Amino acid sequence: MTRNALLLLILSIAGFLRLYRFTAIPPGLYRDEAMNGSNALEVLETGRFQVFYPENAGREGLYINVATVFIRLWGNKVWALRLPAAVFGILTVWGVYLLAAELASVEIALLAAFFLATSFWHIDFSRIAFRAIAAPLFLTWALYFLLAAIRRFRQNWPCVGIAVLAGVVYGLGFYTYIAYRATPLLVAAVLLYGTPKAGRLKALFAASATLVAGPLMLYFFRHPGTFLGRTSQVSVWHAPHPAWEVVRNLWRTGRMFFTRGDINWRHNIAWRAELFWPVAILFVVGVALGSRRSSGAGDSPAVFPTPVLGLDLRRLALLWLAVAAAPVVLSGEAVPHALRAILMIPPVCLLAAGGAHRLHGWLSLKVPRTWLLAGSAAFLLVLTYEPYHTYFDLWARNPNVGPAFEAAAVQVAEQINRLPRETPKYVVTADPMAAQPVMFLTASYTEKERRETNIHYVMSDSCGQVAVSQPAARIFCLPNTLQ
Repeated sequence: MTRNALLLLILSIAGFLRLYRFTAIPPGLYRDEAMNGSNALEVLETGRFQVFYPENAGREGLYINVATVFIRLWGNKVWALRLPAAVFGILTVWGVYLLAAELASVEIALLAAFFLATSFWHIDFSRIAFRAIAAPLFLTWALYFLLAAIRRFRQNWPCVGIAVLAGVVYGLGFYTYIAYRATPLLVAAVLLYGTPKAGRLKALFAASATLVAGPLMLYFFRHPGTFLGRTSQVSVWHAPHPAWEVVRNLWRTGRMFFTRGDINWRHNIAWRAELFWPVAILFVVGVALGSRRSSGAGDSPAVFPTPVLGLDLRRLALLWLAVAAAPVVLSGEAVPHALRAILMIPPVCLLAAGGAHRLHGWLSLKVPRTWLLAGSAAFLLVLTYEPYHTYFDLWARNPNVGPAFEAAAVQVAEQINRLPRETPKYVVTADPMAAQPVMFLTASYTEKERRETNIHYVMSDSCGQVAVSQPAARIFCLPNTLQ
């Protein structure tokens, strides 16, 4: 098969794993997802898109603004709210292929894209309406465009447009997720590589990125508390012994790849390693042996064979991994945390691809070609089936998943939507955020929407103590705890 056919096959696998049974899995709608949807409904009412939405500890606005378009087209449905995540996830697979092909080889690029396409870690967040899924997408494509522009400068190709595009894409990334704010360390290191003659291109990149990110910077300048709002809440520096906590977080974050992952059922099968064990082994091989070069006859080929301007894929991936780990390691809450570590997924896949390339090269000298081809095909088939089985058979059917996504609140919303509009509906809860799934699915977030739908929200610790004067009114009680 040609490389384009193989890439298309990988993207098809990525699309299937991210879109199969999309309207039913995950069940329910978590409150943070619903808050994004409620803000989208507010945008549709007011016509005011925002760069930053201050509710729910504050969120960068890109995902909400994109979801607004989807909800405008298809209505306030769970799948419409989550569809941008699936699109972002699939496009990230394509971007990882292009980036790896730019810095290494087509073989490594195809492997990296395949590992990302079949990653349970990435599949899970590609099916949830969390803004974080957009962060790896914009960083991956920004790095690809930036390196492509610098590389083509040496070949005297017209690349000013590519450099500007790289800056635009990188600047948009700041509107995705708070962990993205660590990425200037990675980009600054990338800009240090390359010919000095590319300085003008780098300046164009930096200028366009700054211009695009400018409105968000201006918002933070005008609202200084919002920049560090969520960061200060989860910071490790609130711990009694921050230095020791950082060391523990380093251990926990490293361990999550192999033995003990995120305990949150929204993010993972509780405590399951984030990497399928064969991919974890290849990741270790990529890290440990990636820099070795062929030294003579009979030696295996180099893992990352095409360094560009002094920057090879292994160096980039390792630096990327370290930068992406910072938001997790410096967090004092729920470590390991698969969502906060989402920027680590692409470099992990890049390094695993390098390890697989290295191992295949070594085996090609030891194993007959027919056996090697059969073994490789079987290995790839297993890696294709494993995330399907893990996600749809094990995770989706686990009784912990429904409560983790507040399925009970979605059922309340469905009951309300079956009632006539003229019937007064009262939703009782002790936590306003617990009502967000109902608000989004019944389109009753704003005051105008509540008047139109005749839905009223009552804050109370006890549903039995709520009394209403209308005899025909219906009262619905929401649980206030999450599993």
